Amino acid sequence: MYLVLSPDLYILTASDLYLEAIESTREVIKGKHIFEAFPDNPELPDADGVQNINTSLQTVLRTKKIHYMPVQRYDVPDRNNPGKFIQRYWDPSHTPVLDDEGNISYIIQLATNVTDKIRAEQALLKSHREQAETTEQIKDLNNELIATNIQLREAQQQLSLLNGQLEQRVAIRTRELAQANEEQAAVNEEMVATNEELTEIQEHLEQTNRELAASASRLRLAVESTGLGTWEYVPDTGELYWSKECRDIFGIERYQPLDFGTYNRQIHPEDHDWVTAHINTCLKPGIEGGYELSHRIIRLNNGEVRWVKAQGTVEFENEVPMRFLGTVLDITGLKQVEEQSARLAAIITSSDDAIISKTLESVIMSWNDAAQRMFGYTADEMIGETMYKLIPTDRQEEEPMILSRLKRGERVEHFETKRQAKDGRLIDVSLTISPINDNKGNIIGVSNIARDISERKQDEARKNDFIGMVSHELKTPLTSLSAILQVLNTKLKRSKDGFVPEALNRANQQVKKMSTMINGFLNISRLESGKIQIDKQAFIIGDLIKEVIAEISLTGVAHIIELQSCDNVVIHADREKIFSVLTNLLSNAVKYSPKGSNVLINCNQQDGKVLVSVSDEGLGIRPEDRDHIFDRYYRVESSRTRHISGFGIGLYLSAEIIQRHDGEIWVDSKSGKGSTFYFSLPLQP
Repeated sequence: MYLVLSPDLYILTASDLYLEAIESTREVIKGKHIFEAFPDNPELPDADGVQNINTSLQTVLRTKKIHYMPVQRYDVPDRNNPGKFIQRYWDPSHTPVLDDEGNISYIIQLATNVTDKIRAEQALLKSHREQAETTEQIKDLNNELIATNIQLREAQQQLSLLNGQLEQRVAIRTRELAQANEEQAAVNEEMVATNEELTEIQEHLEQTNRELAASASRLRLAVESTGLGTWEYVPDTGELYWSKECRDIFGIERYQPLDFGTYNRQIHPEDHDWVTAHINTCLKPGIEGGYELSHRIIRLNNGEVRWVKAQGTVEFENEVPMRFLGTVLDITGLKQVEEQSARLAAIITSSDDAIISKTLESVIMSWNDAAQRMFGYTADEMIGETMYKLIPTDRQEEEPMILSRLKRGERVEHFETKRQAKDGRLIDVSLTISPINDNKGNIIGVSNIARDISERKQDEARKNDFIGMVSHELKTPLTSLSAILQVLNTKLKRSKDGFVPEALNRANQQVKKMSTMINGFLNISRLESGKIQIDKQAFIIGDLIKEVIAEISLTGVAHIIELQSCDNVVIHADREKIFSVLTNLLSNAVKYSPKGSNVLINCNQQDGKVLVSVSDEGLGIRPEDRDHIFDRYYRVESSRTRHISGFGIGLYLSAEIIQRHDGEIWVDSKSGKGSTFYFSLPLQP
């Protein structure tokens, strides 16, 4: 998804996916200033989308370089509800596109819509918190119910005991009254005492009832706060009670009558048989009389499918079920998160690429099956270890470099390197490494995806070997052809037929071109197989430049080649290969510039290095080609270069030779105005 902005931040156009993400059309936003089209959501007091995007854009305008941003919450206007906004999370970056003068023509805003991902992460976190809180509350409620039941049983036991004692005393007093009236006074006194005891018992019972009522009220409030529905069923009478929360879960209004069939009909058809089988089993004597199930229901009021966790316990008397008590809890959100997690885990497990997560200290946190197949280590062997266990000794500096880039919010894509397997094998891999952010945008870890490219590397090596072999085999007949042409040239240079000397001259030139190309292919093959030798010797760089100019001039070029300045510098390098670099740069300057134009060469000593430059007044190089100009087999394709021969190996070979001398090579060019190629070599004693 992208949005194209002018340098003054007005919207030029947007991609279809971008328009789909903001639920708008191109006509609505085109021509508007970006912050007019996308202001901050006024309902978010700490909204900082405009400020952050503006800071990024100003950075791009100032530096003319791409700028990456962390994940942003930046809501977009709801075109169907004026004044309202649609919640959106983005992973944005801003890329300047420069014109030939180096000025910004326009800015491309690339923005990945990560709203669903962020919402899923938030929902998962919220669900985990709610589940933990619900579990803790249920535990507390169970403990409180147990304590209350104990208190109730103790009160009932005391009341029964007191009633028995009272009955005994009344019987004794009655017999005593029947036996003797003279003992009336004593009996009356005892009755007064008994009445006092009864008063105390009554007060105790009233206090117990008040405590039970308070406990029940607290329990009811706790259950209501968790959304936990409770129910009670009497099998003998068919009487069924559902709490308000239970009715809400099943979508049943308060006024609607209930029976066991109501519940039975709301069970999802695919779950109905096994759920009812579990419930019926609990109602049989001799069974523990309890169940705990997770199944689907269909809400009565809207037909919505929901997941519930249901628990039930049966109380028996003389092996007859008397009461069925239970709870029900809506776990749809948790199920959805579990399904998303399962899908993600399946993707990671089935991937052919090694997917590894690690901390910012390089400690491995996860390890998929592909990683085990690729490197030979099991998850138990690697989780808790550091990535350095896989990195060869001579590449240990790569890990801190990668981590420093990730901490700046960058991604590392298609980084080709080597990693070491458990059996000691070195594996060619391509790494894609990304930061892992929390819901606040903070980097909390790293995702590391490794792809085995050993086979591709072997194919490249075989191809290079084939090119080297074919090039080597072609040299022998080409040498013979060159010798025959030289003999013919000697015998026929005075031929009366003017075509013959000209034809032989052209044939010699074509043989030289073919010889140059074959030598180039051979040198590439030797470079990439590590067989090319750098034989250094001391020589004066200025003398070598003059030799190259003289040789190029012998080919009859119609250009003015001038050595403008050259310090009398002695360098220590492979003379033949530096000669090849200079020949390639001068030949390109001649090929890609008009006849009669100037080709200027300079050679100066700077900061312990010798700097050589070759400038022409030719076609120049487009910005999009400059980054690839030194790549192997890369050629600039345009209508003006199609007639110019070449295979794109000269600059690649030159760059490799300079790098083998610990030097640098680069180009400065403007399309249509010419190019200047530079290379530097260190000055060594």
